[in-house]
Amino acid sequence: MAEVTGVLLAAGFSSRFGSNKLLAEINGRPMIEYSAAALAPCDRIIALVRADDEAVLSLLHTSGIVCVVNPEPARGMGYSIACAVNASSQSSGWCLLPADMPYLKASTTQQLVETLRAGAVLAAPFYQGQRGHPVAFSSRFRQALAALDGDTGARSIVKHNLEQLTAIATDDAGVLADIDTAGELEEQLRMNKE
Repeated sequence: MAEVTGVLLAAGFSSRFGSNKLLAEINGRPMIEYSAAALAPCDRIIALVRADDEAVLSLLHTSGIVCVVNPEPARGMGYSIACAVNASSQSSGWCLLPADMPYLKASTTQQLVETLRAGAVLAAPFYQGQRGHPVAFSSRFRQALAALDGDTGARSIVKHNLEQLTAIATDDAGVLADIDTAGELEEQLRMNKE
């Protein structure tokens, strides 16, 4: 398999967090840096961002990550995914990761990339029986991904293709740990200190 693109979904509004959660610090580094690092095993990474999110755009630019602006972020995560796939249509696969998942391990992404390269068409990590992120799609789903819209992301594609899903059991609890509120971040920080 040729190029697998890591897609960092960072065009949300952080409305439940109260401020830009992607810039919230974890051990002195912005949350989004951890999420981006988790996609390092991909051949390249692109980030979907809002045009008005200058702080995130600047941070990602400094990190060498290609940014794609979602022209209509209010259309939701599905539309961000469509923008990403259209911007990287030459890719052989995509690993989709919401940017508010800073506890994911790069080794988990590595397993997904290797699974795609071994011929899987759809793969996801499972922690204690629960499906997490990132979710990896082969080019077989290019058209379906490029047509997404709305706020449910690619969930419908996974749901309608469960028989093709390669489940990867992992001990990486980070596959489930997304941060929506300041309280959730505080809880994660506390749990990771114990």
